[in-house]
Amino acid sequence: MTNFAILFTQETMKVLDAYQIPIISLEDKSYRYSFEGGDDFLKAFEQEWVQKGKFQAEIELSKSATMIQVLMKIKGYLNLICDRSNEEFEFPIDIQEKLIYKYGDHFEDLGDNLFMIDRKEPKLNLSQDLYDFIALQVPMKKLHPRFIKPEDELAENEFLYTTVKDTDIPKTEEESIDPRWAALKKLTDNN
Repeated sequence: MTNFAILFTQETMKVLDAYQIPIISLEDKSYRYSFEGGDDFLKAFEQEWVQKGKFQAEIELSKSATMIQVLMKIKGYLNLICDRSNEEFEFPIDIQEKLIYKYGDHFEDLGDNLFMIDRKEPKLNLSQDLYDFIALQVPMKKLHPRFIKPEDELAENEFLYTTVKDTDIPKTEEESIDPRWAALKKLTDNN
């Protein structure tokens, strides 16, 4: 059993190693990289909601003396299961994100796609960031495209959402006062 776990971990690492960029030998200028991924990449993270799909990632890396900026453009699709019909469908993804890695003496996540990395770090591993951006595209409610109506096809009397507050709708005197409070209102009006 132990050998299987080691083999599985080595296979997973082999898949994710393809998304590393050797940065220690790079000069201070811009570079372009291209990565492709599919089911093997998505399954390597062992998450249930994203198991199948395909993507193409175009990476523009700009290295300077103090930082590395990474612009990611990811296009592709995910195979999701519809919450209503239990059918599999292709969900398109089109992502553009920017990451900034500042040089320091240790690794730290500073939030908002800003990281500190050690100056001696030989490689920049983008696999986790690619996966996170892709996984964040999965909608809360996964619906097959045939269940989604375009806005122009919505029924005229179909209520979806409104920003009108109750105070904006004019009411008659009878509707605005609850009959249980009418007696109290009369007491305050007499004073």
